[in-house]
Amino acid sequence: MITAFVRMTRRLGLWFLAAGITVAIIFISVFIYKYTVFEPDPPPLAACESLQVVLTANNGAEVQLHECKRGDDSWQGYEVWLHEPHNQYWQRLLTAELDGCMTLGLADNGALEVFHSAGRGHLNVARSSVIYRDVDGNPHTLSINTERVVDCPLD
Repeated sequence: MITAFVRMTRRLGLWFLAAGITVAIIFISVFIYKYTVFEPDPPPLAACESLQVVLTANNGAEVQLHECKRGDDSWQGYEVWLHEPHNQYWQRLLTAELDGCMTLGLADNGALEVFHSAGRGHLNVARSSVIYRDVDGNPHTLSINTERVVDCPLD
């Protein structure tokens, strides 16, 4: 009876040890992904060249188009970032491989229009809409629309 209890306790202990190791590996993987890949350095801290800046309707934020070069394998492409100048907060909105052209505009309804000539699979939209705060701290939503064109306007 005592031997069966010891074996059961040992099995239960090994099960908890395996579960703990699994959870630790998942946590460490997510931590590494979040701080190395998920949110790269904003354009001022990276090898990026500013191509276009569009102000939101209330002047609470800037949408910036950059041509960036990142990583050891020298990925080069377009990146669109939302920048809140009053608190220096950056949010990445989309990326695309450096293929063709890309320009930004604001629609009449205040949505961000991204005109691009890249293929559909080459455009990676990180967020379809984003919430930002103006200088007074009021929240605003900016929706993102993409449109594939042959020649980019303003190009």
